[in-house]
Amino acid sequence: MLAIGFERMRQNAARLQIKFVESNRHRAELAENNLALSQEIRRREAIEADLQRQREALDKSNSELRIAAAAFNSQEGMIVTDTKGVVLSANRAFVGLTGYTIEELVGQTPRLFRSHRRDGEFYRSMWGSVQATGGWQGDMSLRTRSGENCARWLTISAVKNEAGEVTNYIGSYYDISKLKHAEEKIQELAFFDQLTGLPNRVLLIDRVRQAVNANIRSKSYGALLFIDLDNFKTLNDSLGHHMGDMLLKCAAQRLSHCVRADDTVARFGGDEFVVLLVNLGTQKAKAAALQAEAIGEKILAAFTEVFQFDAYEYPCTASVGVTLFSTDECNVDELLKRADLAMYDAKTAGRNGLRFFDPAMQTMITARAALETDLREDLKKERLLLHYQPQVDHEGRLLGAEALARWPHAHKGMISPSEFIPVAESTGLILPLGALMLKTACRQLARWSSDPATERLTIAINVSALQMRQKNFVEEVRAIIEQTGANPHRLKIELTESTLVSNVDDVIAKMGKLKAIGIGFSLDDFGTGYSALSYLKRLPLDQLKIDRSFVKDVLVDSNDAAIAQMIIALSRSLGLSVIAEGVETEEQYAFLARHGQLSYQGYLFGLPMPAEDFVSLARAFSPRHGLKRVRGSVNRASA
Repeated sequence: MLAIGFERMRQNAARLQIKFVESNRHRAELAENNLALSQEIRRREAIEADLQRQREALDKSNSELRIAAAAFNSQEGMIVTDTKGVVLSANRAFVGLTGYTIEELVGQTPRLFRSHRRDGEFYRSMWGSVQATGGWQGDMSLRTRSGENCARWLTISAVKNEAGEVTNYIGSYYDISKLKHAEEKIQELAFFDQLTGLPNRVLLIDRVRQAVNANIRSKSYGALLFIDLDNFKTLNDSLGHHMGDMLLKCAAQRLSHCVRADDTVARFGGDEFVVLLVNLGTQKAKAAALQAEAIGEKILAAFTEVFQFDAYEYPCTASVGVTLFSTDECNVDELLKRADLAMYDAKTAGRNGLRFFDPAMQTMITARAALETDLREDLKKERLLLHYQPQVDHEGRLLGAEALARWPHAHKGMISPSEFIPVAESTGLILPLGALMLKTACRQLARWSSDPATERLTIAINVSALQMRQKNFVEEVRAIIEQTGANPHRLKIELTESTLVSNVDDVIAKMGKLKAIGIGFSLDDFGTGYSALSYLKRLPLDQLKIDRSFVKDVLVDSNDAAIAQMIIALSRSLGLSVIAEGVETEEQYAFLARHGQLSYQGYLFGLPMPAEDFVSLARAFSPRHGLKRVRGSVNRASA
C-alpha cells in the first residue's frame, strides 16, 4: 500500500514536473509572443508616425502650392521661364495686361513684349545682375500687343534646385502707373507753369544751363529773348485777373508758334516770358544775332493782332530784349539779367520793339531803380508839387490853369515829368502820385476861393487810365473834395483816349457820378489814338483838347491843319468847348482863331509856374487890356 502510495506520489510529481516544464515553455512562448507583439506595436507606431509626418508634409506642400497658385494668379502679371528665358507659363493677369494669349506667350522670349525705350546695354546689365546675384528689380516699360507701353516695376527671381543650380526664372510685373502719374504730376507742378502749361522759371534755368554747357562743347551760339507784355497791368486792373489769365494763355500760344522745335518758351513770372534759342550756328555772332532778331520780329508781329475775349477786344503788344551767349559767356543769372535789361531798353524806347543787350543799359537801369526808390519815398512825404500853366479864352480872359506834376528832388533838382512819370506808370506808383496831385489841386482851389482874383478860376488835372479804372475812384474824389473844401464846379478832370480802350461803360458811369457833383471833363490828346470817336457822343464831356502834335505843324502840314479844323467843327456840332494846347507862336494862334472861338494853352500864353507866381499873374490881370496884356503879364511872370 505504501509502495502504491509512493508510486502515485512519484507519478504525480512527474506529472507536476511535466506541467511545470510545459508551463515554463508556455511562459517562454508567451514572453516571446509579447516581445514580438511589442515590437510590432512599436513598428506600427513608427509607421503611423511616419505616415503622419508624410501627411503633414503633404498638407504643407499642398498649402504652399495653393499659396503659390494664388500668388501666380494674382492681379500682378507673372511669367515663368527656363534658364534661357523661354516662357514656360504666364498667369491670367499677364495675359490680360499684354493682350497676348497663353499659347502666343509660351515658347517665346521676353523680347516679344520688351519696350524699345531701353537699349541693348541696359538689358545686358540687367541679366548680368540676375546671374551674379540671383535677382534684379527696377522700372520697366512693357509693350502690349497693341503697341502701347505700360509702366511696370519688374522683379526677376532665380529658382534653384537642391544642388543650387538655376532651373527657372520668375518675372513679376507690378503696376506702378499710379505712381508714375503722381511722379509726372509732381514733375509738372515743379517744372511747369499751371496757367499756360509752359516750362516755369526753374526748368528754364536748368535748360539754359544745359545749353550753355552744350555751347562750350560745340562752340556754337544761343540766345535768350526776354519778353514783357505791354500794358498788361491795365487789363488786369480794369477787367480783372480772369481776363488777365486769358491774355497770358493766348500770349503763350502765340509765342510757342513763333519758335523752332528745339527752342524753349517759358513763363518767367507775371506777364514776363523767356525764349531760349539754341543751335544758332558756329559762325560769327552777327549771323546768330540775325537769326535771333528774325524770331524776335516774328514774335512782335504775332502781337499786332488784337486779343479777342468774349465781347472785349484788347490790343497788347510786346517788348523784347535779346542777348546772345556762346562759349565764353557768364552764368545763367547774368544772361537773364542782360536780356531783362535789353527788354527795359525796348520799353523805354516806346514799347512794341526789340533791343539787344548793351552794357550801357546797366548804368541806365541802376539809375532808374534809384529814381524809383526816391520817388516812392518822396510820395510818402508828399514832396511832389504842382505847377500851373495858364488857360485863356478867345478874348484873352484868364480861365484857369492846367495843373502839372513837378518833382523837386533833394539832390538832383527839378526832375522832368518825362523822366519820372514813366517810372511811376511802370511801378504802380502812378496811383499814389495821381491821388497826391488831385489832393494838391483841390487844396489850391480851396485857397483860391478866398481870393477875388482867383475865386472864379478852374484847375484842370490829369487823371490816368489806371486811376479811372479803380473801383473806388469816385469815392476817393468825393472824399478829397470834402476834406479840402474845394468847389467841385471849379475842378476839371482831363482824360486821355487810352482811358477808353476797354470797359467804356464803366468809365461813362463814373464820369456821370462825378458830373453830378459839378466836376467837368476834358478829353485830352483827342485824335491821337484808339477809337474814341465811336464813343464820343456817349461820353459826358465838356471839352475837347487839340493835341500839341497837331498844333505844332498846323501851318506846314495840311493833314494836321485838317484834323484841327475837324476837331473844332466836331466840338461845335456836339456842343463842346475846344482848347488848343501847345500854342507857341502868334501864327499858330491866328490860324486857330480863324476857325472858331477857342481856348488856348501854351508857351505863347505862359509856361507852367509855381502857385504863388500864378496868383500874382491873376491879381495883375485886367480884362480891359485884352489878350496882349494877358500874354505880356504871363510871360513876365513866367520869366
